[in-house]
Amino acid sequence: MMSIDISKLSAKELYELARQKEIEEQRQAELNEHLNKLKVQREQLLAKFQQTISGIDSEIKQLQQKRERLVSDHDLDMGRLESEIDGTRQQGEQALAPPPPSPRPAASPPATNSKPVSPPASDPDELYNKIAELMRTREYISDSLLREKLKSLGFHSPNLGKELEQLVKEKRLVSKSGGSYVLGKK
Repeated sequence: MMSIDISKLSAKELYELARQKEIEEQRQAELNEHLNKLKVQREQLLAKFQQTISGIDSEIKQLQQKRERLVSDHDLDMGRLESEIDGTRQQGEQALAPPPPSPRPAASPPATNSKPVSPPASDPDELYNKIAELMRTREYISDSLLREKLKSLGFHSPNLGKELEQLVKEKRLVSKSGGSYVLGKK
């Protein structure tokens, strides 16, 4: 901006210069006022946004907790129901099975000094195939229900825990939180 020598200006020019300065100051004051209003609106909008997001996050958390409870209750109910079905099926099979022969006294086997024979280790592929068959209609299965189902299928192994761990190490079975399993990749 160039400097003006005020002493050389007429009264009319001084008045016009003062009027322009006043208009510029008024315009600047209006701009500042408008800017302040926009800042207040922005603050209000941000506060409303944060409040809405916080409410939605709270609803999401509640729904997630409700879902976890529903899934857990469902698993418990399904386990009980499947156990009851298996028990009823076994009772029906026992009722249809011929009675066991009456025990006759047997001759004593000859005494031997041999050690007791431990059951053979199960085939991991056979175990995996049985688990895959059990999980055909389900996404996951709890550890206790899996053991119960395997037992009902005639799969008895004193080392089942180690065999399941081996399948997890091989990534053929995935151990999830809460003691449940999902199928991995074979």
